[in-house]
Amino acid sequence: MGNQAREQELEQQAKLLNETIKQLFKERGEIDFAKEPVLNKRTIVEYSGRMRADGMEKFNNPTYVSFVNFYIDAKSMEKHSALGALVVYVEQSYIVPLMKKLKYPPIDDEDEDAMKDGCGALCNIIAGAYKSALVAGGFAELEMSPFSNYRNTASNGVEFCFKEWDKYEIGYNLDGEKRLVVELTMGAIPKRK
Repeated sequence: MGNQAREQELEQQAKLLNETIKQLFKERGEIDFAKEPVLNKRTIVEYSGRMRADGMEKFNNPTYVSFVNFYIDAKSMEKHSALGALVVYVEQSYIVPLMKKLKYPPIDDEDEDAMKDGCGALCNIIAGAYKSALVAGGFAELEMSPFSNYRNTASNGVEFCFKEWDKYEIGYNLDGEKRLVVELTMGAIPKRK
């Protein structure tokens, strides 16, 4: 696949993710975004074979970071040969209000593990909805890793497809401020047979 075609495919995947998130938030919490989310293409920053995921680059406040990886099949997952990654960043002070808006059980904001799990649950539901949207769009069903959670930065980095050096960053304004950022990087997804 040509470079320009691959760039267009990644952009279309990011747009699909954005529409999936908007629909998910509307259905689960009747949340409409005050401003249209902004999609920005960025170059992946790699270190030690992994993509950097640092919440302090997204917000000037403490942040929770969760991610899942996508794989072509279970064998690829065993080999840690990721096809893509979805990373969710939520400003620490907004985890509890956001989860309440999305009708999740209350979270103790004094419990760091509970806050991480709240961000992880959000990441998991977004990734699952996106995976379903890909299948509905004619793509093969991908394997999805369990979510991983961190405060401020994913210290070990995030697996990603080594053929890809771009990602899309989507910023969401909630209650008048950017409170949520979702990143997507994805290799070429096979079509469903």
